[in-house]
Amino acid sequence: MFKILFEDDWFLAAEKPAGLPSQATVDKSRPDFFTQLKKQLQAERGTDFYLALHHRLDRDTSGVMIFAKNKEANDPLATMFKKHLIQKTYRCLTRNRKMPETWEIQNHLGEVKDHKLKKTKMKSTTSGGDKAHTKFRLIEKYKHGMLVEAKPLTGRTHQIRVHLAEEHMGIFGDDIYPCNKTPLAPRLMLHALSLEFVHPFTQASIKIESALPEDMKEFILLLQST
Repeated sequence: MFKILFEDDWFLAAEKPAGLPSQATVDKSRPDFFTQLKKQLQAERGTDFYLALHHRLDRDTSGVMIFAKNKEANDPLATMFKKHLIQKTYRCLTRNRKMPETWEIQNHLGEVKDHKLKKTKMKSTTSGGDKAHTKFRLIEKYKHGMLVEAKPLTGRTHQIRVHLAEEHMGIFGDDIYPCNKTPLAPRLMLHALSLEFVHPFTQASIKIESALPEDMKEFILLLQST
């Protein structure tokens, strides 16, 4: 059963677990979060329950995802994402490095083929690509790593992961970008902590939060240990 974090007449937010793709993949037998959540809600509320997907998290990223509950809510939600009117806040665990309390990275990211991994990945580029801007804050430093807050101001694929990896601060458990392998993380240590926005229908200030999951709390204990 997926945890519902917020719901009103227009929107529903739920907690995505790590390990599930956000939406259906080419492998139709593979479970995904959106399809499974919709099935759960339709089983509870009837088969005509409406749910529409407007954004994604990487497969191994956990945390808040928000959906439209009716067709009237689709355009306003799409517009908020397109115009970056929803502030996304993430928490991640990275290798130790001497950093200021706050910093930000602005550059352009473009796709490259990684023939070894047989995957498409992102990297910074001096020509072409799309603008990528992330603000970072050091939350806590441990003996073997750091807890970092990331606020992406643009929505590029793998943006936070690339920005940290290219600063030699790869997120523990990253299977695409360089990161420390010791201690070994059970998955990508990246969590979508909150979404904040002005509600397009009520004009209320909304903040939806998802608590740091147990696997990240347990990994913090490893980073603290001697």
